[in-house]
Amino acid sequence: MRSRVMTRSAMFAAVLAAMPTAVSATEPGSLRTFEDWVIGCDNGRACHAVSLLPTESELEGWFLRLDRDAAATAPVRLMLMPQSETYPHSGVMRLRVGNADIAGLTFGDGVRLEDDGLLVMDHAAVAAVIAAMGKVQTMDIVFAQQPSGGDVRVGISLAGAAAALLRMDDLQHRLDTVTALVHPGRKPAEAVPVAPLLPAVVPERKTEGGPPPEALAAAIRDEMNRQSASYCDDERGPDSDSRSLVRLDPDLLLASVPCISGAYNFGRAYFLVEEGKAVKVRPALFPRPVEQKDEPDREPIPDNVLWNADFAANSTEISQFSRGRGYGDCGETGVWRWDGRVFQAVSLTLMNSCRGIMAGSWPQIFSSRDRSP
Repeated sequence: MRSRVMTRSAMFAAVLAAMPTAVSATEPGSLRTFEDWVIGCDNGRACHAVSLLPTESELEGWFLRLDRDAAATAPVRLMLMPQSETYPHSGVMRLRVGNADIAGLTFGDGVRLEDDGLLVMDHAAVAAVIAAMGKVQTMDIVFAQQPSGGDVRVGISLAGAAAALLRMDDLQHRLDTVTALVHPGRKPAEAVPVAPLLPAVVPERKTEGGPPPEALAAAIRDEMNRQSASYCDDERGPDSDSRSLVRLDPDLLLASVPCISGAYNFGRAYFLVEEGKAVKVRPALFPRPVEQKDEPDREPIPDNVLWNADFAANSTEISQFSRGRGYGDCGETGVWRWDGRVFQAVSLTLMNSCRGIMAGSWPQIFSSRDRSP
């Protein structure tokens, strides 16, 4: 009989990698895939649409990212995203559909470097790309002739883009208004409802009470293992994580034990340890406030388990990055902050299609704002 180390880790990777190409959902907080495009919106109705690299690609090429906030007059933010830096960084780049150019962008004027991509600043070019999304299946980015001879030309799939933008209009309540990206109507911009107020979370803060101990008492580790026995692997293996202890407050530790392991994911079960004469141990919960689609073959993972967790130095902010496959182009990220009583969700991103898109460009499905002092 196989151990749960094999079944759980294999199940996690298989479920994410094999998620269906269309996920049924009607509210912000989930993703929907239309052919080669993924669309997702957060709890404040800010939406993000991303084109996918071709199936069976070598994970190189370009993709588009289109973002729009929920405000009635919010502009469209269009990013051209290269997967490497080996492209001309000056001159003119042309956006072409078939044999016709729909826009010419000059570096530093019509387009500029921002984050890991190129932000299109030319509003007419943005409008031309959106118009093309409803008519053609492919758009090319063409760079002027290079010293080696010939133009540099890269293709981006627009298959499914119009459906993704229609869903964006729907989730942002723009249908039949002048602000709609697909089939704008006669209703004024004022018909778009005000965006929901994002939940307020505590600002990131430093740990208090000095460094944590170098190790926990065996009795505390035994208690954490006992409490997590029903959902962690039977054979957990040795614990080699030197960062498994974090001091949250003078008399409170965040501690963990190995829980689930796989080829590229390592899950730990986290607990709050109240120090004192009578030590108390209870699960440390990291809420996922966005309801996700239940997978019938996927065992539920408790909210005190984090995947590949990372801790900022001397900070009570914690993040995770669960990989759908080793390359890291699908999965889930999350950030939480300790508010003195519980961990508050700060942000969540999700990508359910393993098609070459790295975590920095995944749709955000939950957002928050810093609480005023």
